[in-house]
Amino acid sequence: MFGNNNDVQLTNLRVGTTFKYKSNAWEIIEVSDYDWGVDGKSTEYKIRSKNNSEAFLEVERHQGDYEIYFSEQITLPEETLKDSIATKFIIYDGQEYEQEEHYRGSFKNQTLGGSWERIEVFMFYASDDSIITIEKSQDETLTVYAGVEIKEKALKSIKSN
Repeated sequence: MFGNNNDVQLTNLRVGTTFKYKSNAWEIIEVSDYDWGVDGKSTEYKIRSKNNSEAFLEVERHQGDYEIYFSEQITLPEETLKDSIATKFIIYDGQEYEQEEHYRGSFKNQTLGGSWERIEVFMFYASDDSIITIEKSQDETLTVYAGVEIKEKALKSIKSN
């Protein structure tokens, strides 16, 4: 292991695993599985830093490589989110984002248990490759995240406990 990510299956990490990203130490506190039907599967890790910030790391294996997204939950008015879904366009923090991807699937939080729940995801991209993701749960609740796609090598010192 010794910080060499080639020894680590990023889709099989567990609660308690630690790693560094951009000089911050993070620990996985929850694991959720996503099933996107024909679009594949992904694993999402809820992570917490030493200063108690929370974020999310979503990992998907795609054509032999990893697609990895680091994101943090943000707050936007519900009307803005509904309008963005309808128009496929959103402005956040002075930047324009356009919807490029839309997925329907289901997820299950493996840490907290429970059953599979339906979810719909709208992914908006800006010219600098930053991402706004709007999730619509089966009870119609909208949650929004701001993030970026990162490379596998950006995750350092991965250690399972």
